[in-house]
Amino acid sequence: MLEGIDGSGTTTQLGELERHLARRGRRVHATREPTRGPIGRTLRELLLGQHRNPDGSEVDGRTMALLFAADRRDHLAREIEPALASGFDVISDRYVLSSLAYQAEEADRDWVAALATGIRWPDLTLLIEVDIELAAGRRAAAGRPVERYDADRTLERVARGYRRLAEEHPGVRLVDGSGSIATVAGRIAAEVDGFLEASAATGPSAATATATATASHGRVFPAAVGRARPAS
Repeated sequence: MLEGIDGSGTTTQLGELERHLARRGRRVHATREPTRGPIGRTLRELLLGQHRNPDGSEVDGRTMALLFAADRRDHLAREIEPALASGFDVISDRYVLSSLAYQAEEADRDWVAALATGIRWPDLTLLIEVDIELAAGRRAAAGRPVERYDADRTLERVARGYRRLAEEHPGVRLVDGSGSIATVAGRIAAEVDGFLEASAATGPSAATATATATASHGRVFPAAVGRARPAS
C-alpha cells in the first residue's frame, strides 16, 4: 500500500512501482482507493464537495468513514481477492491506513478502526512523507481541484496521525517523498526489493501462512508490498 497525505505522490509512485515489479517479471494488479466502483465514485464526488446536505453543509465525518469502509470491502471482493486468487501481486494507492489517518480526524478513532475488523492487512506499507508546503505545491502544479481534506491544518493533523500509525504498526515503513519522481521511485523500489528478497529467504511467516494459501501466493502491497492477512 502506498500511503501519504494528498500531494505526497502516491498516485504517481503507484505507476512507477507497477512498472518496476513488471520488470522483475512479476504479475501485477495496480488499484486505488477510493475505487472506480459505485461506492468509490460517490466518494470522489463527495470529496469534491458534491451531494451536500439540504442546509448546504458537507456530509458528516461518520458517514464518510462508513462509505470508505464499504468501498474497501467492495474493493476486496471486486478486485483484490480475485487478483490474489489468480496469483497477481496487488499494489494500491491507499488502503485501510488512510481511513485511520483521515477519517479518524472526523470521527472516533476506535470506531473507525472497528470498521476495518476482518479486513486483510498488508505485510508492508510504505508511508511517503513530504512537507505540507511541498504537497500543496504539487497539487497546485498538477491543477488538482481542492478536495475535502486539502486544508494545510487538516493535513498537518493527518500527517501526525500517519506517523503515529507508523509507530504502532511494524509493517509500516517511512519513505522520504522529497526529490524527483525517479529518486522517490528508487527509494520505494529498494524497500520493496528488500522485502521480496527477505520474504523469499525466510518464507511466509506463521501470521501470513493461512492468508497466503487463500490468496494462491499473491501478495497485497497496499502502500508497498506484502502478503495479505486478516486484520485483528
